[in-house]
Amino acid sequence: MVENVVHFMVVPNSGGTWSVVESGFAKPLAEFSEADTAEKYALRLAESKVAWKVDVFDASGSLAATFNSEDDAMPKPGPSEDIKEE
Repeated sequence: MVENVVHFMVVPNSGGTWSVVESGFAKPLAEFSEADTAEKYALRLAESKVAWKVDVFDASGSLAATFNSEDDAMPKPGPSEDIKEE
């Protein structure tokens, strides 16, 4: 049985911030001032799913990186690595 893949994206906003969005939903799940913080949040959120994909776009809107549950599972964060929404 093939699991449904949950697709998250890290995208730049016109105001210079970064949004984490889930495919199929209009509103962002979170917004951050730094791209790397948004990317870390998206990856941690994705890893709470069985099958996932994260696309990261650069400031110009071009696809910069793709991560997925089959190839890119990350180590779980320690207690001091909490990610806070801005």
